[in-house]
Formats: sequence, structure tokens, C-alpha cells
Amino acid sequence: MVYPMPLINDLLQDLDKAIWYCLLNMASGFWVVAEKAQMTSAFIKPSGLYEWLRMPFGLKNAPQIYQCMVDNASYGYLTIGEQRSTSGREVSQPVDVFTNDEPDPHRKPSVLGRRSYIDDILILASSWTSLDQKVNRLL
Repeated sequence: MVYPMPLINDLLQDLDKAIWYCLLNMASGFWVVAEKAQMTSAFIKPSGLYEWLRMPFGLKNAPQIYQCMVDNASYGYLTIGEQRSTSGREVSQPVDVFTNDEPDPHRKPSVLGRRSYIDDILILASSWTSLDQKVNRLL
């Protein structure tokens, strides 16, 4: 499985412009294995058939699989607020972090002002109320 991981340098850009930070850490996120994947991860020993209920340690693709799960879970939050067009109408347009497999932070803002890398999500804001609203929208 090939899944584009975010570049650390792109995630660290503009951190100095925010005053408030909220870090969410999904402690047991790697434990989740989809029910349909349990049969795929099964192995047989003389004592019987074993199926992984949690993601086993040492899997090479585990970070990419988990990053894909986090991105899919937050896919519904890809629109950023209300934006005004030149005619004054409110327009809500989807924002995609990756274009041509490379992030372009200058052209498009991060999704809801949050940055995620594997099991850590960092949310930035310029005020406490703004941070509170972003966290509530994400949760």
C-alpha cells in the first residue's frame, strides 16, 4: 500500500503565527483492525487459527494505513468556513491538502487549521474562542 505521508517541514510551517494550540493524541489508534481485515491477518499454528484483533507491531505499512484512516475520518471536515466571492455571495469550497502528490501550503490552507501526522493532531488558533470552535467542530 502506498499512501502519501505529510512532510514534517510542511506541518511545522506557520506554527509561530498561532497563539493557542490543542494537541489530540489517539493513544490506542493502532489497535483498531477492521473486521474484514482480521481474516487477512490470520495465521495457523498447531494449536489453532489465530486472527489479529489489534494491529500487530512491526508491520511496515502500519503508519500509512493509520494516516489513511485519520484522513478518511476527517474527510467530512474538508470545507473551511464561509468564504465570500467577488459578487458577495457566500461560497464554501472544498480544500484538498495534496495536489499532484505534494502539499501546497501557500495556495490552500490546512484543513480546519489542523495538522495531523499519524496519531497526533495539532489544532492552531489565534484566540481561545476560535480554538474552542475548531475543536468542537472536529470532535
